[in-house]
Amino acid sequence: MAEIPLLPAACAHWTRQGFWCKNPGTKTCSNCKLVVYCGVSCQRAHWPEHRKQCKSAMAKQSWRPAWDCEFRRPAWAGDAAADTRHNPLGGRKHLWGNTPAIDMLQLEKNEGLDYQKDLSLLLAGESSGDLRHVVKTLSDVPETIHQQLHVVVNDGDFDVVARNVILLLLAFDGFRDEASSVASIIEAIIHVWYSAFIPQTVFSRLQQRVKPLIDDVCSRLASENPDLVIRKSWEASNGASLNLVLRQEDWFRLRQFVNLPDGLTKEEASRIRAAVTLAPERADYRDRWNYKEATPFMRIAKQRFREDGLLLPFGHPRLGFDIPNPTLFQSKTWTLHDQADPTGGWTISAVGQRSWPAPGDWYGKLVAHLTMLLDKFITKLGKNFVCFQLFHTDARMLPLFLGARKYCRIEVSDMFDGGGFVGIHQTLSTLSPYLQHPKVNPHATLITVFINAVKEMSLLENPAGEVPNVNILSRLLPRPSMLSLAFNDSADLTRLWDARFLVTNVERLFQSYMAVCRFDTISAEVRVEMKADNTIVEKWPTRFNFRPGQNGNVDEFRLRLGSIFTHLERYVEWKRR
Repeated sequence: MAEIPLLPAACAHWTRQGFWCKNPGTKTCSNCKLVVYCGVSCQRAHWPEHRKQCKSAMAKQSWRPAWDCEFRRPAWAGDAAADTRHNPLGGRKHLWGNTPAIDMLQLEKNEGLDYQKDLSLLLAGESSGDLRHVVKTLSDVPETIHQQLHVVVNDGDFDVVARNVILLLLAFDGFRDEASSVASIIEAIIHVWYSAFIPQTVFSRLQQRVKPLIDDVCSRLASENPDLVIRKSWEASNGASLNLVLRQEDWFRLRQFVNLPDGLTKEEASRIRAAVTLAPERADYRDRWNYKEATPFMRIAKQRFREDGLLLPFGHPRLGFDIPNPTLFQSKTWTLHDQADPTGGWTISAVGQRSWPAPGDWYGKLVAHLTMLLDKFITKLGKNFVCFQLFHTDARMLPLFLGARKYCRIEVSDMFDGGGFVGIHQTLSTLSPYLQHPKVNPHATLITVFINAVKEMSLLENPAGEVPNVNILSRLLPRPSMLSLAFNDSADLTRLWDARFLVTNVERLFQSYMAVCRFDTISAEVRVEMKADNTIVEKWPTRFNFRPGQNGNVDEFRLRLGSIFTHLERYVEWKRR
């Protein structure tokens, strides 16, 4: 069947039997604001199906979690789960990242728009997750910048490396095949990146355009030692290049990521995924997340993604997505955790501000946002002669591969987290020598993020787990009923607990963490220093900007509360002395 393009927004009138309206959607459902129709006739014809979501119990403001309605203890409160209430179900891979994408350069605030030297970026983290920082950074490169960009990406998880290679080769495809439209390439990238199932056209592109490039390397390596390190370069006609360094056995593993495992059907893949995303034993957890959502219809949209795993606008026809995404189904388990969501890699404000005809459709806004970024990204590949180098190694071993090049930005994700003094000292001492010296570039920056630091200090200072600032939270959330206050595990009190860090003085807790981990000693020994003011990324990019004495923006607060971010992500920027 013909593939239905993601843009413009499609009329939501379609059926499982294969019918779909070919007209673009312009008329928004006034109730849910999740879907658009081409006109009244299609809206009326589709109403028997659409009402299942638009008028569902979960779509009502009065909806409450099942455990709360049944006045019972939720699943995490039982003896077996009492200490693991925040532990996710499923795999532990962060294939979509767990922090918002950042522009690593921010040239206007740093080197300036008239900067003439080549730019080199190093993403060195053990768990960078995906290409979101790369896509965001390159798409934001100002039009005045024409020099070459050298981008090194390392990850300790082979699944991440393999997916990054495949996504980049897809991006390069438009420069190798003039018949490929940029729009079709962008849609292929979006689906391979985020959708659990892909259409035949996308799978054929993987088989016909990406697989032969990998097969060509593997055909020459069959008799080589499995531990032999092999380097391969691909060049696009526009001047961009991709250099990949892998062991012999990993080249053969890479080839499997464009092939479906033997015997894997859509039905079996759906069962594997649903065993995690819709696990019956996690129903209370899903209700807990749903109760925090900014709007009832955000619950509906996220529930649909849990069910079908397709990154599509809410009303987009779900026809033809029949092939399991081979980059996500390399084993008989679903490797992402049950709260993993494509929105977790992008800033709430950037997605929320994206224009979309159905204003309540967050996934439609995300598709529009990704389409815009990827279009700019693909354009910049040629304009700036971008040279990629990808590695799969322990970050501590990177010096064996990096050579003498120095970088204007180094990003290490959350390598510091949980490592205390030793982890911070080791990471900085290993990677800071590869940062450009201030005499060469006073804006050169090493970027780190701490996700668990504040929570660790909070547990030390407040082991009883009391909820601070209840008065502030009561102005931002509906006031709990008297019945809720009498039930310790009520949905209202649980939501207050989950919101506590959004109004906590987290900077004070982080200052305590810095003292415990002796940041000053590390800085002196490694000859680096923390920047007093960040110039690349906000210190607290996921925080709610609450100011004492103000009621605050309730809508913004609810959006942040409903996100999968911890709201404790603290960025620290370093420079060499």
